Amino acid sequence: MAFIEYEIRSEALHLGERMKSGVFRPTCRVLRYSQVSGALRRKFGTSDLHAAGYLTEDEEHNQAEYLIYAPRDRATEISKIPLEIEVLRQVQGKVFVVQNETAKSLPEDFDLTVGGALSWGLGVCHLERKGVADDKDTVYEPDKEGLTLATRIPMTVLPEFGIRKVLRPVYGYLFEPEGIAGGKYILALFEGSVVQGPRCLLKKA
Repeated sequence: MAFIEYEIRSEALHLGERMKSGVFRPTCRVLRYSQVSGALRRKFGTSDLHAAGYLTEDEEHNQAEYLIYAPRDRATEISKIPLEIEVLRQVQGKVFVVQNETAKSLPEDFDLTVGGALSWGLGVCHLERKGVADDKDTVYEPDKEGLTLATRIPMTVLPEFGIRKVLRPVYGYLFEPEGIAGGKYILALFEGSVVQGPRCLLKKA
């Protein structure tokens, strides 16, 4: 098991969270499987790419700002209730692509569009290859090191990421596209889960 590691940077991202209603749209603070894998597959026209990642935790990067958007009703030309959207600025993070023949053919660096609010000019990212992280970094006793999962990965693809055992799960749901216009939500492990798996996907709790 090995991963191709990329550094990801962007001036601004909105990694929308799942919400049923409300006028505030928060941003996710991890680079979850559904968004990163989906963006890579659209970019390179293949379904054989699996990737996830997380954001750098420091004072210089990934700082939140808030934008106000008042959509207009096309029929009446009257503005609707304004939406407040959380945006991350000066984004930096890591993306880990499961190494297979398709992943090995990816460029050393490339641009990728990730997340939402794309019509506002958000979501343009640059990825730069940093090397390969392999299975020798597997954590066999995560409780002793205080490490937890740093991203969000569907239960159905945990083996692809070398996650061998789930000790204390934090469950949630990720969107899985079906066809051109549809999709469904599937069960996933979220950040904070205690797992036995590659160190590169884990961080201090």
